[in-house]
Amino acid sequence: MGGSKKNLTRHLKSGTIFFFPNNLLQGGNFNAILNNKPEHPLSALSLIAALFIPFNLQAEEAGGFLGFTIGQIDFDYDVPAQFRRAGISLDDRVLAWKFVGGYHFNEYFGAELAYVDARELPIKVFGVPLLNVGLSGFTFAGVFRYPVTSQFNIFAKGGGFIWSIDAEVANTNNTVILETDGISYVAGAGAEFEVIENLSLRAEWERLDADGGVDFYSLGLLYNF
Repeated sequence: MGGSKKNLTRHLKSGTIFFFPNNLLQGGNFNAILNNKPEHPLSALSLIAALFIPFNLQAEEAGGFLGFTIGQIDFDYDVPAQFRRAGISLDDRVLAWKFVGGYHFNEYFGAELAYVDARELPIKVFGVPLLNVGLSGFTFAGVFRYPVTSQFNIFAKGGGFIWSIDAEVANTNNTVILETDGISYVAGAGAEFEVIENLSLRAEWERLDADGGVDFYSLGLLYNF
């Protein structure tokens, strides 16, 4: 080669090979480099790619998501013995659903907001429904994700729960006899699997504290954008 050809440096980043002029790597003047004739047909393109591709890669790791999950809430509550002797019972499992949305700041950290609704948890007297109890509210949480593979990740989260509980007389037209609300905590964990591009399946457990703890087990879909 004998010095007639200038040195090219090969740089590997994220699976892509870039070619840079040797004087750039040695701290040459940036404007002078751009104004000079390229030392190699790929040099100018490589330089532009080097400036923009890292930002594009970062943007691909961030993004928003929307989803819907449905599952079961288990109430961690035992009816006192004196009420059980009077024939009062409580169904401690009820169907619940959730709308959720959020944003991933990067591949590890994000935040989400959700609306949770569980209705018609019956309180019975000798098997006859007396009251229907409803639980609803908003959760807001920080989320930590760990990518196990490119399509599968696990996550944990923690935050607050703004909740409301009401009790209606069964078999009446929304006759509410009790209503209470508050703010407490939410914690949870789960896993997500990308079924197709931008669409993931989520399985999740959450602990919701609403004047007594409840466990929410759910399964649903997330759309990532």
